[in-house]
Amino acid sequence: MEFEELVGSVARFGLTDREARLYLALLRKGRASARELAHEAGLDRVLGYRMLDALRARGVVEATAERPRRYAAVPPRALFERSLRERAAMLAQDEALATTLAETLPTLVREVNDEAPRFQVLQGTPAIFAYLREMLRRAQEEVCAMVTHRALRGSVDYGLPVELPRLLKGGGRFRLIVESDPRVRTLVQRFSGVSRRHPLAELRQLSPQPTRLTIVDRAEAMLFLVPEARSGQLEELAVWTDNPAFVLGQLHYFNVVWEGAGSASLRAPKMAVVPPRPGARSVRARKL
Repeated sequence: MEFEELVGSVARFGLTDREARLYLALLRKGRASARELAHEAGLDRVLGYRMLDALRARGVVEATAERPRRYAAVPPRALFERSLRERAAMLAQDEALATTLAETLPTLVREVNDEAPRFQVLQGTPAIFAYLREMLRRAQEEVCAMVTHRALRGSVDYGLPVELPRLLKGGGRFRLIVESDPRVRTLVQRFSGVSRRHPLAELRQLSPQPTRLTIVDRAEAMLFLVPEARSGQLEELAVWTDNPAFVLGQLHYFNVVWEGAGSASLRAPKMAVVPPRPGARSVRARKL
């Protein structure tokens, strides 16, 4: 690891870059005076004294009982574990505060009934999947989704499936059209187990299946706008809207494809004709 990278890595554990440089200099020296450490770390002597006093107060360095005073660094593991404990405590506090605010703030929301449809453009995989998870949390009656095999694995990585049991236990319906691919065999088998417990959870397969689309309660839809980025050079882009005409158009497309899709198996696909997405000019032949 290059030294600058090492400084940045150590600084992640509750230190500034200057403090990380001073801490690393002290590790190299073992024990040293403030003057020696300031010179080693390339700091002004007065600033070095102040930083060492501040680090000693925080328990990052220790002072020896001698003249002139010398300093020693606490073991790295102790520094890292302390920082992680403090972060975990802060995270627990933030989670409790977030729960309280999530329950309180909606009471301040002003109802607007102008019936103007809303839309949002989302850029980047983390932002898109985070919003998808929020959509699933809002679902009360039905979720319809079309995904590729890579997007299915991504949804699992981002924790989207954990939002489905609530919908299914409440009597909601979940329909998924996934790209037929041996790499999702395990996920398909797990879904089959869910389907046995919840008959309203259904999965069908289509190959190829490039569409990535999610519709919730016939009221909102998210559609990926760019071809799936397989090289990592294309950034994901999606649009969300509650425009009734757009949502119903996508739902119609989903229902027609659903009727033509195959059951959840990994057998050799058959050829079938799939209607174009609303607004497309021609009908294309795809495999089931």
